[in-house]
Amino acid sequence: MTRNLVAAAGAEGGMAGDGNGDATAPAEVTDLLARIEMAEPAEVPMLVQLLARTPELQQAQGANALRAARALSVHGGPQMFSIAGELAARAHRDGVPGAGTVFAECADKMSLLSGRPQQFGTVVTTHLGDLVLAPVDGSVDDDSRARMGLPTLDQRRTEIDRRNRELARERAADGGLPPGQRMCRVWRDPSPEFLTAQLAAHPEGCWADGDELTLACRSDAVGLLPGPVIELPMWRVGAEDGNGRSNSTDGSHGDLWALSVRIERLSEAVIGYGFWPLDDGGGLLGGQRGPVPHRFRGPDAPAEVPSHPDDELRGLTQTHTLDSTSLRTRRTITVYLPPNHSPAERLPVLYATDGGMIGPYIRRLDAGVANETVPRFVLVAAHSAPMGGYGNERAMEYLPGFDNDRFDRHQRFFVEELSAWAEQSFGVSNDRSQRGVFGASDGGGHALAVGHMHRDKYGHAMAYSTGMPPNEQMNWNAAEAPFVHLCAGTLEGGFHQATEAWAAWLHFAKSPHDWTERVCGHDLIQWIEELPRAVTRAWG
Repeated sequence: MTRNLVAAAGAEGGMAGDGNGDATAPAEVTDLLARIEMAEPAEVPMLVQLLARTPELQQAQGANALRAARALSVHGGPQMFSIAGELAARAHRDGVPGAGTVFAECADKMSLLSGRPQQFGTVVTTHLGDLVLAPVDGSVDDDSRARMGLPTLDQRRTEIDRRNRELARERAADGGLPPGQRMCRVWRDPSPEFLTAQLAAHPEGCWADGDELTLACRSDAVGLLPGPVIELPMWRVGAEDGNGRSNSTDGSHGDLWALSVRIERLSEAVIGYGFWPLDDGGGLLGGQRGPVPHRFRGPDAPAEVPSHPDDELRGLTQTHTLDSTSLRTRRTITVYLPPNHSPAERLPVLYATDGGMIGPYIRRLDAGVANETVPRFVLVAAHSAPMGGYGNERAMEYLPGFDNDRFDRHQRFFVEELSAWAEQSFGVSNDRSQRGVFGASDGGGHALAVGHMHRDKYGHAMAYSTGMPPNEQMNWNAAEAPFVHLCAGTLEGGFHQATEAWAAWLHFAKSPHDWTERVCGHDLIQWIEELPRAVTRAWG
């Protein structure tokens, strides 16, 4: 439909007609348009609905077509974008000034609503208070934009950058955070000399001043993002504008980048970061997230959890392959056994998802077991489904409601086959109080689903940063439920909201649980540091 709208606008649109077209407008349409433009805000939506249902609207031409297009696109909701775009295209062909812009806005909104990038670059969204140009597919060139009365993409991006700098300067001067935000960009126009001195003092490129955190580095990249927690693009310092032209006489500061953010409870924060290169369009270079080699830890943050290197583990890590009848495939399993493990011990067992990422957990759990701050137990971590061409198979297996058949088969694998294999192979306990399930992110949703659906088998559900809030229709029996260990970070948006909702749900249900809130993002660091504490809480 969007491509049809683009064709309808006409390559020579805006060059013909007298820009009027009112003489042929039906009286009912002109009357409604006048009423809409004079109405109180509360009355406008009803009048716009009447306009959309008026048969004579199809006859509107010229300026009246543009007036109708604006009313429908602004007040009519997404379902009106198509007809608004057609009206704007008609007005554009009639030479009405401004019609091309309205048409392009409708076309872009329809593209984004259908899950595709926009074509013209008219839609600007917000992220953490920054203005962000929504993805653009590159199918429309700047000459076509000019015919629609639009700026070039470079001009659009420069204007967005200019406005973001204004907003960041205002926030720096005003103090505090915007309503509903726990983090925002601030900007104090640091000089290249200041940043160079700070980088010499802080070679990892990060320092705090009160509630403001600054990240800086040198790079020849066209753009940088200090992910994964603070996903705001860095700004080149020593530049005349957002295009990176150097202020210095020799251009020596053209590779200097910085970002400053104000974070609620920064002194308690633990934030991982890496400097990830961006492409010309502002996306991650190659579409790949980079490594996270650095970490900021505030003075009031939880103490760093001891860790053993992989080659110095006291316990034993094993990798196995399990043929699953339920999944109809093989699945890799990573197992951690404490030092001098014997099957005769019948140790507690924690069944985990995302076994391919379990290494950092094992390093900290092993250190805890070795220094006796974590009880002896066995960790059995099933790897997730491999990435394939069938969508997010991990979510299909972990979360109810996406693919019921796939979810049910994974439940049988995880609850029946995996536990039977672990009990036979390692002598782990089959006592409910000695069995737990763990996961983070979608794996956290899985842990809650398993704990609820199989509460007779698991005494503990350790669910971190789930994105799946509790269901009002869920039959949660507090007397039979497992003890739920919850953790989420204040900087991870919807994952924090959903996990906090679980904490409230369990509180009002009087269901045993522990809720830990950390100042972190959707970042591995909080999960690997909280799991040893949860294991100790469960079986220590």
